[in-house]
Amino acid sequence: METEVKGVGAERGWTVSAYLLLAALALAAFVIYKLVLTGETWDKYGVKHVSMFRIAFDDFRKGTTKLINEEGDTVGLNMGDMLLLTRDLDILRNVMVKDFNNFVDRSLLIASNSPLEKGLFFLNGQDWRRIRHVTTPSFSTGKLKQVSGHLNESAARLARVLEEYAQRDDLVPIKHLMGQFTSEVIARTAFSLNTDCVGKGDDEFTRYAKKIFKIHGVLMNLLMLIMFQNKRLHRFLVKTMKLQLVDSVSEDADQYFVSILESALKERHELASQGKKPHPDLFQNLIVAQEAGSKAEENSTDNSAGTSGEKIPRTMTHEELLGQSMLIIFAGFDTTASTLQMCFYYLAKHPEIQEKVYQEITRTVTSESPTYEDVAQLRYTEQVLNETLRLCPPAPIMTRRAAEARTYGSVTIPKDAAVIILLDMIMRDPKHYPDPDKFDPERFSEENCAKRDPMAFVPFGYGPRQCIGMRLAYMELKFCLVHVMRKVKFELNERTEPKPGGEITMSFQGVVIIDKPIMLAVKLRESSK
Repeated sequence: METEVKGVGAERGWTVSAYLLLAALALAAFVIYKLVLTGETWDKYGVKHVSMFRIAFDDFRKGTTKLINEEGDTVGLNMGDMLLLTRDLDILRNVMVKDFNNFVDRSLLIASNSPLEKGLFFLNGQDWRRIRHVTTPSFSTGKLKQVSGHLNESAARLARVLEEYAQRDDLVPIKHLMGQFTSEVIARTAFSLNTDCVGKGDDEFTRYAKKIFKIHGVLMNLLMLIMFQNKRLHRFLVKTMKLQLVDSVSEDADQYFVSILESALKERHELASQGKKPHPDLFQNLIVAQEAGSKAEENSTDNSAGTSGEKIPRTMTHEELLGQSMLIIFAGFDTTASTLQMCFYYLAKHPEIQEKVYQEITRTVTSESPTYEDVAQLRYTEQVLNETLRLCPPAPIMTRRAAEARTYGSVTIPKDAAVIILLDMIMRDPKHYPDPDKFDPERFSEENCAKRDPMAFVPFGYGPRQCIGMRLAYMELKFCLVHVMRKVKFELNERTEPKPGGEITMSFQGVVIIDKPIMLAVKLRESSK
C-alpha cells in the first residue's frame, strides 16, 4: 500500500513512490551535470582526486573509510561541492584551531521548519558566535554541580532495574535501556520534568526523543546527501514547498517538543511573576541567559568581543531558545546512550578491565551518592570511557567550509570547499594508536597521553567548536558507571548478542546504528545479593 507524504505534493495525491521516482530523475540529472558540464578536480590543488562513484552508493562513513585506507590520509572529490576528506592532523590543526575564523561554518546543515534548525550545532557565522557566547555560561562547573542530585537519582534507579534483570536472569537490551536512562536524565536535569520509564515502556518524552531526526533507507540517504550539497534546492523544498519528505526533523516529534517547551516557558514566567524560586535546570539557565542578554542589549553596555575583535551581542530570540533546548534533547539522548551501550559491551567483552573499573569505584567513591568531586577522581574509569569514545565516537564525521582559499604545505583548500573531518579515522590511525582496533584503556594513561598529539583524540571535536556539552556528558557517564558497576557486572555468553568471540557491525545514517541490537547478560555483585 502506497503512503501519501505531507507537503504541497500531497495535495496532488503524490505518493512516496512518485517522490522516489522524482528523486531518481533528479539524481540522474545531477550525475550528468557533474560528468558533462563541470570539470573541476582536486588535482590542481595538490590533492589526489577520486570519483564520487566510489562512495555514492555506499554508507558514507564506510565509503570514506575505504578511500582513506586505500588512497592515503587526504583525498578530494566533487559532489556538487568540492569535498576534502582528511585525517591529516597538520591540515586539521589549521582548519579547527589556527585558522578557525576561516572555517567557522559547518558544511552539512539541516533545512527544517523546526526550531531545532536554530540549535547551536547547526548555526554558522555570527549566529553561531552569538549563541555560543550566550549559552556557554549554562555549562559552567557551578551549573553542572546543580544537576548532580538528578544524576544520582536516575543512575540509582537504572542500577535497581539492572539488578532486577540479573535476578530474573534476563538479557538486557542495552541500547534501549540506556536510551530510557539518558532520556530521563535530560528530562530531569534540563527541564525538571518527572519521567519514569527506565525498565518500563517508553513514555512520550522518550518515544519522541528517539525519533527527532528521521532515519532513512539507502535511497533516501543518497537523496538527502545530494540535498545537503545543494542547499538552495533543499531549503526551497522544505521552506517554500513545505515538503515533509525532505525535512530533516520529524514533524510529530517537533510538535511535541515545541508544545512542552512552550508550556514550560509559560510556567517559568508565572513562577517568576509570583516571586517563587525557579527550577535549577539547564532550561532555566538558558532563560536567564536570554533575559540577561536582552537587558544588556537594551542598555548597550554588556557586549563582549569575539575571536576577531568584533562585538558580539548576547541576544537570543524565542525561536533560538527553543532551538537550543531541542538540541540539548537530541545531543544528550542518542550520543550518551550509544556511548554507554558500547562501554558496557566492551566491559562485558573484557572482564579484567571491568573488574579494574569496579575496584577503582569502590575504592574512590565511599558514599551512596557520589559528588562532582568524587567522579572527577575516577582516572581509570575515564580512561575506559575515552577508549570507548575513541573506537566508537557517536558522531564520527564533522565538516567545515572554507570562507576563503587557504594553502597548507602542498595542499590548497579553495573557497567554499567543504572539509570532511573523519574523526573515527583519526582515532583509528595506527600512527597514533598501534593495533588501533584493540580495546586498551592504557592508551589514555597520563604517560601515554603525554606522548601523543592531543588532536589525535577528538570524539567531541576540537577547537572553538568543540561540543559545548562535553563536560556534562562525561559527568553523566561517570555517575552512571558508579551506580551500575557497584551493583552488577556484564557478561557475554551463548545467549547474548554477540556471543563470546563474536563481533558487532555498524552502519552510518547521520548517527551510528548497531545493525543487530546488543543483548548482554547481567549478574549481581556479591555485595548486592
